[in-house]
Amino acid sequence: MSSEQKPLDVKMRLKGKTAIITGGGTGIGRACSLMFAREGAAIIAAGRRKEPLSEVVREIRREGGKADYLETDVRNEEQVTTLVRKTLDIFGSIDIVVASAGINPSRTNILDTTELAWKETIDTNLTGAFLTCKYAIPPMIDQNGGSLIIISSMVGMTGVRERIPYAASKGGVNQLVRCLAVDHARYNIRANGICPGRILTEFNKELWGRSEEVSRLYPLGLRGRPEDIAYAGIYLASDESSWVTGVLLPVDGGYLAQ
Repeated sequence: MSSEQKPLDVKMRLKGKTAIITGGGTGIGRACSLMFAREGAAIIAAGRRKEPLSEVVREIRREGGKADYLETDVRNEEQVTTLVRKTLDIFGSIDIVVASAGINPSRTNILDTTELAWKETIDTNLTGAFLTCKYAIPPMIDQNGGSLIIISSMVGMTGVRERIPYAASKGGVNQLVRCLAVDHARYNIRANGICPGRILTEFNKELWGRSEEVSRLYPLGLRGRPEDIAYAGIYLASDESSWVTGVLLPVDGGYLAQ
């Protein structure tokens, strides 16, 4: 089987919906922004860097889609509330949230992990997802439904060497997903997580030179792309998954099956 991605079979699964995608200008977030737009969603791409955000918006608009961007630091409560308010001002609803913003600055065991690296990782990966969902939920309640999708990691589901801050943050994200699902099902708000394996992006560029070595850990090989995560996101964002909530979906080439 070729490692190249097949073109998305566009069925307009998300037509008429609005999606906030944090980390929406790069990596998995960028792939979600583009795919969700091709499936008919209006996109607000959020992140800290203007250049990649503006580029993804230009690409969506060139293809005839609806999109805008807002510079947002998900660790900052005021900026997150502004993101939600402006999304409602621009597109009138919030139907989907993809909390994709994340960092992994410290690949260390606990003895070598600094308090600063710990705090930065928890603040972005866990508190950022918490704030994004917290302020997106009230308009979803008002409109009787929505889909929350948090990008977690297989590292949040199993022990991995020298990933203390990152693994702790993603383990917390997984429990956040489960509790959101239980708390808000009565409002027809679904919460699910996607747990990628190692994806070949700039985020994991240290793997590129030794992909054969790492690939042996994956029954399907180390060939995951951001689009593989976006495909899963399309399903979880669409009405096709209307009876799916509280799920942590591994997209990991079989890593966790061993």
